Amino acid sequence: MPLCLTGMAAYFECRGDWMFRKYRRKIYYKIRFKSWYRKAYYYHRKRDEMDAIIEKYKGPEALEDKKYLRTLKRDMIWSLFRYGSYYSEYFLFGYEGQDAEYRDSFITEGIRLSFYPRMNLRKNTDLLENKYRTYKKFQDMFKREVIRVKKNEEPTEENLKNLEEFAARHENYVVKPVYAAFGTAVRIENIAMYDSVEDAHARYRKNGVVIEELIEQGEAMARIHAGSVNTLRIPTAIIKNAEGESEIRLFHPSLRMGRDGSFVDNFSAGGISALIDPDTGMIYTNGADKKGHQYLSHPDSGILFKGFQIPEWDQAVAMVKEAAFMIPDNHYCGWDLAYSKDRGWCMVEANCTAQMGAMQMVEKIGRKHELEALIAQMNKRDDDGADH
Repeated sequence: MPLCLTGMAAYFECRGDWMFRKYRRKIYYKIRFKSWYRKAYYYHRKRDEMDAIIEKYKGPEALEDKKYLRTLKRDMIWSLFRYGSYYSEYFLFGYEGQDAEYRDSFITEGIRLSFYPRMNLRKNTDLLENKYRTYKKFQDMFKREVIRVKKNEEPTEENLKNLEEFAARHENYVVKPVYAAFGTAVRIENIAMYDSVEDAHARYRKNGVVIEELIEQGEAMARIHAGSVNTLRIPTAIIKNAEGESEIRLFHPSLRMGRDGSFVDNFSAGGISALIDPDTGMIYTNGADKKGHQYLSHPDSGILFKGFQIPEWDQAVAMVKEAAFMIPDNHYCGWDLAYSKDRGWCMVEANCTAQMGAMQMVEKIGRKHELEALIAQMNKRDDDGADH
């Protein structure tokens, strides 16, 4: 084949791959909030992992009784398609041996995203999923410096200078993927880890990253676990009260803590979660992790969970309420805050599709009916019939 035709063939093949990826993304964004898609995708992805999940929560002896194992697997699959419970949730929510009413009370991963289009406009999704756009919107609440290296960004003199000067101001910094969730791929780095600024930029531009100034945690929060920046997850729901005025309810706020020296506190990354009384800012439950373990106190610090007072709780609540009203037509959001040494509470990120597992796993109490009641109050109408 002549060279020019070879080049044309490569061009159209590349363009075809690009078009396929483009349409695949469009289809995904249309169906990702659909429960049937999430259930079917999870079933397909985890079809060969059921034994490992069962062993994790029930022990290896559960795999020896074949009759029990078949019954258990059938119930797990039934619960996935009927209630949307992922296999880990089946054990963490305590489904085994429970009736339909109990199982149906939980906001499971298989159905969780279906609630968000009823509460939030989709135009707000990218604003709150894109970590840099979130920073630009709530810059005053972040209270620290954040820069971005775009995906495939050119290593221009200006871009390299921007990265170099940031690294000079901050010896160590946090690197995050722009769209990552669950604390994945979040890491502490410094420019000395690379041979040059050009090398660092080349690494960051491959997928695009957000680079943040480190938060130096205040003593009041470091007491419970000094090795991680422990964060509040405060979900807010904007509803209409009896007078038709907008007000904010806090929906089961929690404290997330790391352990074993990990600076990531995320519940999905091995951290521990405990629930906070929204009125007092005091922890009122034991701690729990995603492996199903319960803790009276933090295993590293020994600090008791129940009765631990979150410092300056009123300021934290005031911040999330102010932030919630800054996004019109976004009625539900999960806000993550950290307590810094010199700046008080500062925003870490916002989550318009925040997970709801921890608020249910800690006490094994389903919150679905509570959320449905809040959604009904979000959708109240005035006498003129206008939606809010």
